[in-house]
Amino acid sequence: MCQKRTRKYNRAPRVHVHLVEPTVNLQVNPEKVAQNRLIQNLAWKTLLLMRKNRLIQEKIVALQKETSQFVSAIMSNPENKQRYLEYVRLYNAGQLALIKRELQRDATVQTEPE
Repeated sequence: MCQKRTRKYNRAPRVHVHLVEPTVNLQVNPEKVAQNRLIQNLAWKTLLLMRKNRLIQEKIVALQKETSQFVSAIMSNPENKQRYLEYVRLYNAGQLALIKRELQRDATVQTEPE
């Protein structure tokens, strides 16, 4: 008899626990719906702008490549290369003269009479 009692108390009780799902509020706040719609529209517009930006960047890279090829084709002509070098010499000579004058003007130190 004693054994039956201990066995009876040692056995776990059979209790069925039912999990209750949270109730869903079927009445959604209209302001929340408007906010979600606004966020969705902004996200969509952002994606479109990012795609457009990527396409523009690809066009810019293609134009830079085309420009580099054009300049290299022009500069491969010896006559154009000679003209360019003359232009650079003349332009740099004029710039150097201006820079020298500015440096000399800035370098003059004026002293105050005592």
